[in-house]
Amino acid sequence: MLTILSVILPAAIIVAAGYVAGKRVLDAAGVRALSDLVYFLFLPCLLFRSMATASFGGSDAKLMAAYYGASLLWFFAVAVFLKVRNGEATPSAIAVALGAVFSNTVQLGIPIIKLAFGDDGLKMLLSIIAMHTLVLLTVATIWLELSQAHTGENAPPLRQTIGPVIKSAVLHPVILPIVGGLLWSIAALPLPAWIDQPLGFLASAAGPIMLVLMGAQLSTMRLAEHLRSAFTLTVLKNFAHPATVALVSWAIGLPPLAMAVAVTCASLPIGNNVFIFAQRYRTKENTITAATAVSSLAAVASLTLALALVPRP
Repeated sequence: MLTILSVILPAAIIVAAGYVAGKRVLDAAGVRALSDLVYFLFLPCLLFRSMATASFGGSDAKLMAAYYGASLLWFFAVAVFLKVRNGEATPSAIAVALGAVFSNTVQLGIPIIKLAFGDDGLKMLLSIIAMHTLVLLTVATIWLELSQAHTGENAPPLRQTIGPVIKSAVLHPVILPIVGGLLWSIAALPLPAWIDQPLGFLASAAGPIMLVLMGAQLSTMRLAEHLRSAFTLTVLKNFAHPATVALVSWAIGLPPLAMAVAVTCASLPIGNNVFIFAQRYRTKENTITAATAVSSLAAVASLTLALALVPRP
């Protein structure tokens, strides 16, 4: 528990600094401009560098199938439920569903898995991290872009727009660097220092600025008005998501260590990329902001529960 708090507290301090900045320095236009800067500069550098330096050779196919099979199943289940039962617009349903499956795998996941399961568990987590954004954010982005192309009464039929939509999705500030980095990794090309160093500087700015933006967003909203939806999304992410991963892992006979890593990873709070996704598409920004804060606090309970219940390797 102390390790979890030692990772969450520094992030909370940065969010608090962003809250003060939102009250004193950043107006709505400034927050939007800074968000666009993250989305079009810092985040693409982070994604490309992460994918280009990732190693996929040791990935466990069964672990990937269990984790991403369960995550995508839960993602589509939440999105469809919100659309059919609650009447949510497709972009809103996608943003909330992404929040229900997208974990904070790096900032919080790496130290927790390393402490709980050692180097063997960490290697499995790195396999999950390598595909995390590629699978979840790409699916959410393509679905949302496709839905936006068919909004309105005069929307063209699917067969006329699927090509342009896929093209615009691939030439996207999130997906393009992921694909480019993946191809770079597959080609086993080294990153020259004169490229890697500036990429590293820009990439390192993404995480802190995302947290500052979350704080600034919190300063513009009445948190109490969004607590109910934030608690609901927290339950979907911190508790229902790992339960789904555990069920699928058990069904396909995942080994104990792999199952433990997968379930613990799913028990992590909502990742910051969901907030940037919501801001980019101007949908559910306040809900995602509040839910990310609540989910991070609830991670103390969800991770403790997961570590107590998962099979010990």
